[in-house]
Amino acid sequence: MTETTALTVQRQEPLSVFSGDEAFSTAQRICRALCSSNLVPESYRGENMGNALIALDIANRMRIPPLMVMQNLHVIEGRPSWASNFIIAALNACGLFSPIRFRVTDLGERDATTYEWTGPKGARERVAKSVKIKDKEFIAYAVEKGTGEVLEGPPVTLSMAVSEGWYFRSGSKWQSMPDLMGRYRAAAFFGRLYAPHVLNGMPAVDEVQDTAFDTVPLKGGVIEAEPVAKADEKPVGRPKGVHAALKKAEDAKQADEEKAAPEKKPAPKREEPKAAAPAKAEIIDADYTDAGDVFDAPGEDGGYSPD
Repeated sequence: MTETTALTVQRQEPLSVFSGDEAFSTAQRICRALCSSNLVPESYRGENMGNALIALDIANRMRIPPLMVMQNLHVIEGRPSWASNFIIAALNACGLFSPIRFRVTDLGERDATTYEWTGPKGARERVAKSVKIKDKEFIAYAVEKGTGEVLEGPPVTLSMAVSEGWYFRSGSKWQSMPDLMGRYRAAAFFGRLYAPHVLNGMPAVDEVQDTAFDTVPLKGGVIEAEPVAKADEKPVGRPKGVHAALKKAEDAKQADEEKAAPEKKPAPKREEPKAAAPAKAEIIDADYTDAGDVFDAPGEDGGYSPD
């Protein structure tokens, strides 16, 4: 009788670079070598040790080389996103599905609705605009190896790209390469639906770029902000408990007193007496003087005239 021993191989899960001091120190030494290389993108070179550590951690979890992660992981406004061709490669290499394939259907010429912002700055309005395009539909599909079921991703059409603002976005490749962009977006939808764990829940870089909308101010007047209290000034707190009850009773008493008080009529204005007009002066004959005496003697001249 021959005995056979079955060996069970346990798959060891990769440790995170942030799992302990030893793993963190080892990861820093690896990242110093990567940051000094010209083969990595600019966002990982030099003193960008933090970006390199995160890329190394993602590479350990996905069991792929760190350089592959650094070359295909793009950071847009703080959001990491994958290159679309890397998404297709990751789905094909995960072992869950057969290789990704695409079903393309020509839908003919159709009317699509796009939206534009018009108007002066500060009062812009979103206006619908109809355009004609040669529409196509893209569907990514694969066979699930565990069940043999054919899995299809959500359909992507060019009219959808127009309506969502992807098609006419500044710098968009949808107009010049619609077939490639349609397949890329269909693969990203398939991965987000059936294998989000393979992509670590991160979107495609094209999705992040297409969904970055401009900020449009709303209509209305200018709202003045309330003055901010100084650092050394403490905000006045609301009374609580007994203090709140006393304050409420005091306010109610003051309100009742104001209602009970009789209305005070305004005092009549006192008219000041007008000043009397000055009396007309009477001409009174002045006393006679001898200022006109010819002989300069007392008495009258008696009508004397030298003539």
